[in-house]
Amino acid sequence: MSINKPITLEAEIKIIEGTEELMKEAAAVIEFPANKTPDVLFFSGCFVSSGENLNHAYFMPSELVKSFNTIVNKPLDIEHAEDVIVGHIFSSAFVDSVGKKLEHSELASIDSATLDRMDLDILIGGIIYKSRFPELSEEVKDGVWKLSMETYFQDYDIKVGDLILSKQEAESMGLTTSEVLGKMAKIIKRGIQLASGEVARVLRDLMFSGCGLVKQPANPKSLIFETAKKHEEDGIIVVELDKEDKVVSTKTEKSDIDTVDIRRQTSVGICVSYKKYVYASEPVGPDTEILHENWCTLFETGCTSFGHDATDPNCLRNKAENTARTYAQSKLRKAENNDNRGRLLDELKQVLSKI
Repeated sequence: MSINKPITLEAEIKIIEGTEELMKEAAAVIEFPANKTPDVLFFSGCFVSSGENLNHAYFMPSELVKSFNTIVNKPLDIEHAEDVIVGHIFSSAFVDSVGKKLEHSELASIDSATLDRMDLDILIGGIIYKSRFPELSEEVKDGVWKLSMETYFQDYDIKVGDLILSKQEAESMGLTTSEVLGKMAKIIKRGIQLASGEVARVLRDLMFSGCGLVKQPANPKSLIFETAKKHEEDGIIVVELDKEDKVVSTKTEKSDIDTVDIRRQTSVGICVSYKKYVYASEPVGPDTEILHENWCTLFETGCTSFGHDATDPNCLRNKAENTARTYAQSKLRKAENNDNRGRLLDELKQVLSKI
């Protein structure tokens, strides 16, 4: 597992003090032990959500499902200091956008393309060692601290708007550097805009390593405003491609896009027949063998489209349709050329006219 700078996500902490009402409320999603002792403080909170976080890391639902079993029994630290352990995670659960609990086994049975269209959150139940850290426990109760997820990852792709590029494709465009993450970009091919939006990193093969208590988390709203201002100052990265998908130019132009509305804009998405990975078995675990990468499930071969774009002429589906269309048109033309019905009808009319 590659050791990268931890990706963090802040969330409110919900304290579970042990009253019957709180236990019933929390038990709807997170299971807390019945034999709680007074020397520990139980809490629950949002650990990670699908989509992009404020570090411009994008979490695909399928990747969260695959890595779900790496969350529990990991340490809780202070400000991501690995030698200051103040508790641990003991439980986790998926919920949907309205807070309904979803079973991991059911999610694992869903194909990746369907999963990645869902909105998922992972909630955790945790323990703080209250008898050893009484002041910290009181501050947690007072809402001073928030949660910050920690994870490692083995690989990543790059996302621009709704278009996901392989790391190799993004590297050719200069879109893999940390300075580019979070900036606005447009990808244009033969005058057609394929994608427009923020540059984010889609993390692959996650292994969650723990959770931190952070005291001064960045305010999400203020960060969004700061980013919007930065976009206006820095402009938009424009990548132009030729018909062979080679980079013609990469430049920065003044932004004329409403940075408030850009998150609502859509661009070319991933083909429904595309799979980043094809695994040997289901459900997928950390050691599951990968049979194929960047795979076209329709034609059972490697994807040939740039950015897995269903409108790309190099898409196998489009190639097949164009081949079939060309073949059908040639057959029709040949049939028209060999059609003697008109000539024979004229000859028949001439014969009849002489009778």
